[in-house]
Amino acid sequence: MSRLIKEKMAERYQSRFRDVTDVAVVSTQGVDVLKMTALRSTLRAKGIRAMVVHNRIGRRALAGVGLEGLKDLLHGPSTLVWGGESIVDIAKVLAAQARTLAALKIRGGVSAGQVLTDKDFEVLSQLPGRLELIGLAVAMAIGTGARVAAQIKAPGGRIVSQVREYEKKASAAEAAAAQAAAPDAAAAAPAPEAAAVPAPPAAPEAEAPQAGQPPAAPMA
Repeated sequence: MSRLIKEKMAERYQSRFRDVTDVAVVSTQGVDVLKMTALRSTLRAKGIRAMVVHNRIGRRALAGVGLEGLKDLLHGPSTLVWGGESIVDIAKVLAAQARTLAALKIRGGVSAGQVLTDKDFEVLSQLPGRLELIGLAVAMAIGTGARVAAQIKAPGGRIVSQVREYEKKASAAEAAAAQAAAPDAAAAAPAPEAAAVPAPPAAPEAEAPQAGQPPAAPMA
């Protein structure tokens, strides 16, 4: 292999893994082309990718992007697997594929600078993923919030019921006081005045006799 090709391969590795922190190394020796193609499709559907690397070139290139922990895992046919939400997602999908592909072997990997063994991946594959953890956290938060809301609401409900009971008692007391005061108010009220009897009309006065007329005879 020419020096130019090696340099191009190293540049490709560094460009691909420059911002990657979670990587698994698997051995695909004994996996035929058809099964390898199916494996890549399954991984891609879950947002996970795989790349076969040249071990010696890969060691040097990956050490330059913070993945020097992979150097002891790159021996024999090596495939790097990365992607997903976290290293847990990678471990889960690889463990599931290893159950159907006997030739697929998980050697280990690196997560945030920490070297992981195949046993570590076995443990990680049994943990809940990021989305599962978010779901659990939301469920716990909702449950805790409901309990807190119930505890906050309960004293308020008792206070409201006590206020309403007090209002009922106050209304009953006011009604009783009003009924008790009614007879006293009736007794203290002034008696109605008697209707005035109209006076008899006054007798009409006799008109003075005009000059030259005899006085009117008195009425019998």
